[in-house]
Amino acid sequence: MSTLRGGAEDPGHRASAGAWAMVALQALLFLAVAVAAVTPPVGPRLWSSMWAGLALVIVGAVGVIMSGRHLGRALTPLPIPNGQGLAAHGAYRWVRHPMYTALVVICAGVALSSGTPQSWAAVAAIAVFFAVKARLEERHLRVVYPGYAAYAATVGRFVPGLGTMRRGADADAVPRDEAADGGEDRS
Repeated sequence: MSTLRGGAEDPGHRASAGAWAMVALQALLFLAVAVAAVTPPVGPRLWSSMWAGLALVIVGAVGVIMSGRHLGRALTPLPIPNGQGLAAHGAYRWVRHPMYTALVVICAGVALSSGTPQSWAAVAAIAVFFAVKARLEERHLRVVYPGYAAYAATVGRFVPGLGTMRRGADADAVPRDEAADGGEDRS
């Protein structure tokens, strides 16, 4: 198991209100996807779309389960590291945020099955949310784990090979004392 240990003090026990607000927003966005999915479709539903959507949901669910297993104790819903190490094995060898990718795939499957414009709008909103959450999370990860910048320079953010971080991209790194604000999720 390849896990990078941080050089900073344990950030683990105090999470900021902003981090918990992100968790609440994430839950609301998932709820929006679910509500949009049960909205009556504009036109007829196609069986092929429903089966393709189900396939995406299954693929995404497998991705979430595998990502969670690879994270182990480092798994938390917060965008702040919890000091349990940085997963750089399994799916994390190819993508820095495979759980976020898998969750968007699940939501896309739900939208494809439901066939409503509202569900696709909810998927777009959740994809933007995870892009913002990943950037915030990575600011903290660069501070807590000295090897994170090198890892991010070679591993794509959501898709293998896409979204690698420029080396030395520390300009927006959070101060060390702010990184010690709470526990985080590498999901």
